[in-house]
Amino acid sequence: MSIVADRFQANESMRQLYPNLITIAEDVSGMPLLSKPVPEGGIGFDYRLSMAIPDTWIKLLKHKDDGEWDMGNIVYTLTNRRHGEKSIAYCESHDQALVGDKTIAFWLMDKEMCKCAA
Repeated sequence: MSIVADRFQANESMRQLYPNLITIAEDVSGMPLLSKPVPEGGIGFDYRLSMAIPDTWIKLLKHKDDGEWDMGNIVYTLTNRRHGEKSIAYCESHDQALVGDKTIAFWLMDKEMCKCAA
């Protein structure tokens, strides 16, 4: 069975058991129709996580001073999705901790971020 068929089957099975269920896809493939209803030819997830957003925040905090932030790029990242696609924007992901990076909280309060006189 293909990955697409597995996702479709999982969504359909869960909806039969829990009709009020909301499903959220954590998917970086960019698969079209992932969060479209099955009758519209989609896979049936209710939402897709906007996974580029937490990566953008970490890159900014890690590599740029506040004055160097490209607001156009931030807006693009926050709004970059297919028309009509329901997505969830979030600022932090467990992925940062899994790959040995710091969370946003630690980027903001670590000694490296403080430019105060000691």
